[in-house]
Amino acid sequence: MGGRFFVYRKDDEDGQIDRQRTGQYEMGILQLSPLYRNFFARVSSVLQKTVIQLYLKEGYIMRKSLKIISALAASAIIIGAFAGCGGEKKDAPKAADAGNKTAVKLVVSSTERPIAWQDEDGKIQGFEYDIWQEVNKNLKDYTLDIKAVPPETQDVMMESGDAKVASGGYYRTPRREKDYIIPNTPIGASSVMIYVLKDNQNKFSNLEDAVKNGKQVPNTPNGGIYKVLTDWNAAHDNLMKEVPIQDGLTVADRLQSLKTGQYDFMVYPDNFGVEETAKAMGIEIVTVGKPIKVNEIVVIVNKKEEKLAAEIDTALKKLTDDGTIARLSEKWYHRNLLDNLKELKK
Repeated sequence: MGGRFFVYRKDDEDGQIDRQRTGQYEMGILQLSPLYRNFFARVSSVLQKTVIQLYLKEGYIMRKSLKIISALAASAIIIGAFAGCGGEKKDAPKAADAGNKTAVKLVVSSTERPIAWQDEDGKIQGFEYDIWQEVNKNLKDYTLDIKAVPPETQDVMMESGDAKVASGGYYRTPRREKDYIIPNTPIGASSVMIYVLKDNQNKFSNLEDAVKNGKQVPNTPNGGIYKVLTDWNAAHDNLMKEVPIQDGLTVADRLQSLKTGQYDFMVYPDNFGVEETAKAMGIEIVTVGKPIKVNEIVVIVNKKEEKLAAEIDTALKKLTDDGTIARLSEKWYHRNLLDNLKELKK
């Protein structure tokens, strides 16, 4: 076989949220044959997530874990060999039926409402999905084959080259700029905000006030928000003795902990449906103070696909200029996310 399998952990250089929700764990594959590398991108999200969650811990890899991971990978390859009847070659871009355009795979999240998600009937919905539908209408030489997969699978598919484009509330980071092409035109901006119950809206005026007088909902260890808070803390004489962390909390979990009074405030991006989730749960929340940090929301394109990236950028600029993205933002967020970009220019 001549291949070697390894797993490693990589955090964002600038602390922005690769997924805006968890510490960024990545799976790397070196020196694998194209067959195995291609199949690994197609391994079920359950297996990928299991490997990530069980065996990537606190910045090191135990020898025992590596053996088990290798066994899992080997099992997956065997299963894939049966499923593929001897193995299939990596899919090359193919001509689409309509207009002889080149079809390329684009992956959005299947779980992150209202950014993009897939319902029980398999229907894809969401802000970024709608944007890509519009982009498709404006591409000259390509057509986007839009698939919804779990966030972990998005990462693997982009790294393997199985998918050529991805979006999921991404921030522009040095690592992304190194590994991918990022079109110049953003599709919005994300503000990291302080959320409290409406009944407590006068309890705090800003993050410093909240840290001094309240209890904060924990954030994912080594995630983007954790890094934002760590940087803020360093700039404020370590006002927090430690940044509270806890793995595996969903937006609903965080909101419920506010409702029960377990915590007093939470720090979270404003484009991941906090208000919508709270409304569905019957919880009234408000934001306090100004954004702690504002970042562009961007898309990523395979490093080799310069022409595709250029066409996407041209389409996104057109959709920005004609108000389409603003309209879609109003549809899903009841506000224009592009307005957040004004904060970046201050």
